[in-house]
Amino acid sequence: MKAPGRLLFSLFFFSSVLADSGDLSGPSLNDDVLGLIVFKADVFDPHSKLASWNENDDSPCSWYGVKCEPRNNLVVELSLDGLDLSGKIGRGLLQLKSLRKLSLSRNNLTGPLNQDLTRLESLHTLDFSENALSGAIPSEFFWQCRSLRSLSLAGNHFSSEIPASVGDCLTLASLNLSSNWLSGVLPAELWSLYGLRTVDLSGNFLVGQIPKGMDRLFNLRTISLRRNGLTGSLPIDICHCFLLRFLDLSENSFSGNLPETMQRLTMLNYISLRSNNFSGEIPMWLGDLKKLQVLDLSNNGFTGPIPESIGSLQDMKKIDLSANSLSGSLPKSMANCTNLAEVNFSQNSFVGSLPSWSVGIGVQEIMISKNNLDEVIKVSAASNQTLQVLDLSWNMLTGVIPLEIERMQRIQYLNLSRNFLSGSIPATFGKLMILEVADLSSNLLTGHIPKEIGGAISLKGLNLGNNSLTGEIPYQIGNCSSLTSLILTQNNLSGSIPPTLANLSSLQTIDLSLNGLTGSIPKQLSELPHLLSFNVSHNLLSGEIPSGNFFNNIPLPALLIILTYVALQSTDRATLYFQNPLS
Repeated sequence: MKAPGRLLFSLFFFSSVLADSGDLSGPSLNDDVLGLIVFKADVFDPHSKLASWNENDDSPCSWYGVKCEPRNNLVVELSLDGLDLSGKIGRGLLQLKSLRKLSLSRNNLTGPLNQDLTRLESLHTLDFSENALSGAIPSEFFWQCRSLRSLSLAGNHFSSEIPASVGDCLTLASLNLSSNWLSGVLPAELWSLYGLRTVDLSGNFLVGQIPKGMDRLFNLRTISLRRNGLTGSLPIDICHCFLLRFLDLSENSFSGNLPETMQRLTMLNYISLRSNNFSGEIPMWLGDLKKLQVLDLSNNGFTGPIPESIGSLQDMKKIDLSANSLSGSLPKSMANCTNLAEVNFSQNSFVGSLPSWSVGIGVQEIMISKNNLDEVIKVSAASNQTLQVLDLSWNMLTGVIPLEIERMQRIQYLNLSRNFLSGSIPATFGKLMILEVADLSSNLLTGHIPKEIGGAISLKGLNLGNNSLTGEIPYQIGNCSSLTSLILTQNNLSGSIPPTLANLSSLQTIDLSLNGLTGSIPKQLSELPHLLSFNVSHNLLSGEIPSGNFFNNIPLPALLIILTYVALQSTDRATLYFQNPLS
């Protein structure tokens, strides 16, 4: 049985010693035990993970989260990640003189950062990420830095500026201060850390320009300044970071052209400059970055065509040039990018046809919406079996939907809306068995809705609105059991509403308005448990409104029908008209 008197005396005595003396000399086994017990006393352990920490033990080496050096049984590592610990990080840890790694990430620890932690001579890794620590990062924290190589304070509430003394911690190889409330400018002293390999300052409130001096970071591999308020142009001297592989400057206010010196960064495999104010043409020299796998220049002010040299990037997996002012045709040279998986060229002014690579083998996502593409859609015999997302909406595409669309067996999202596509919906559409969203609205489609549509059993959203479709709504649509949204508005559909719609228990939205539907609303529709919006206005429906569920409790925001009985002169029975009160 533990002796509570010994614990209380130890905590009182040891805390008094730490408070009154900064002497850290002469480590002993008992120092490690007492240091950890004092640390435990300062935190709340909701899952009792530290229950094995017993002050009566001669050694802490068997305690949860503790690792010792086998030769002398001194604590060299303390890892207590993700335990929901709360409270403050007290001074007890200062007694762990042989500590090399201290990781307390993903907890709820509060309070300031103890500036004396870096006085631990053997400490090389410190991870306090994803807690609720606050206050300024003390300058003294970096002044006393001795052997620290990796520091992560990410995901806390640290505020004020990054102290210039960060440049004094010359042993640092990895610095992560992301997702805090840090403000002010980037200290130029940061570039004094010649051994720095990784720096992440993303998700703060930093302002001003990137200071000169990056040319001294010969070992830099990764830099992320994403989501700050940084301005100005990219520094020319970044070209001397020859080992740089990852560059993320997205979501800032950088401007100007991309400096030509960047072509020397031939080791780059990731570039994200999205959501800035860059301008000018996309440079030809991008094709020299042969190792590039991800290129994101979206949401900027780039103009002109995509250079053909982009086809030299054979390792490219993802390219996003959306939301710029790019023009011209899509480069055929991208057929050489055989590893390409994701393409987003939406919201530009591209013209012409879809090149063969856009439905080539290996591509998984193609998004080229809101452009001026104006030719027919061609699906070749070699079309890929991997395409999952195809969005060509808001273009000027003509011709018919090709029968060969059935070859896209992995397609999950298909959006061809707001084009000038004509002809009928091919029956092969029903062979797309994992298709989840299909939007063919606002085209010039004619003919019947194919009964084979019932084969697309994974459909969740189907929008065929604003076309010139005729005939009846096929009852086979009731086989699409996952359907949540069915929009067939503004066509020339006739016949009755199929009662099989009642099989679609997940339906939330039905819009059959502006057609020529007749008959009554099937009573079975009252059994739809999740229905939120029902619009059958501007048809020729008659009879009674079903009772139950949605129809008994129509919420005002979803009220799309007005119930008005009008006795027609041509008949002796009342006819029910449905009108959109918002129209």
